[in-house]
Amino acid sequence: MENNSSLVKEIDIVFLTRRVRILGIAILLGIILIYGMGLFVSGSYVNAELAGFNIIAFIICCIFCVPSFFVKKMLLKNLNDKNFTTKYFNAHMLPFAMCDLGGLFCIATCLFVNNNLIYATAGFLLAVFFMILNFPRSDDYAKLKV
Repeated sequence: MENNSSLVKEIDIVFLTRRVRILGIAILLGIILIYGMGLFVSGSYVNAELAGFNIIAFIICCIFCVPSFFVKKMLLKNLNDKNFTTKYFNAHMLPFAMCDLGGLFCIATCLFVNNNLIYATAGFLLAVFFMILNFPRSDDYAKLKV
């Protein structure tokens, strides 16, 4: 009886992890698509008086992306055996949203408001790096010792 219960939990965890990964991949594809579209139109948006916004946008990207990893770790610490399936999905959504917001803000500001490819690429790479870093791992359940 106990093995059947653990098998059901393992299957639930596999499906939950796949659902989180699919959502993460969809967010990554969205960031890549916005960055690619911004590269096509960036030459038509050159506003020298708005050049200061590029560094501000990159700093905002760092403010959102870097703490997202620690937010994920903090949210994963609050999990236990009873609330794992309900809170595990939410423990990844907030960090994904933080990376998405920071990355898209930097990309949109640096490519669509003012043409600055360096800051846009740095924000893009930072957002993609932390999105991949926040992906669920296969051993999350074992690490938590729930």
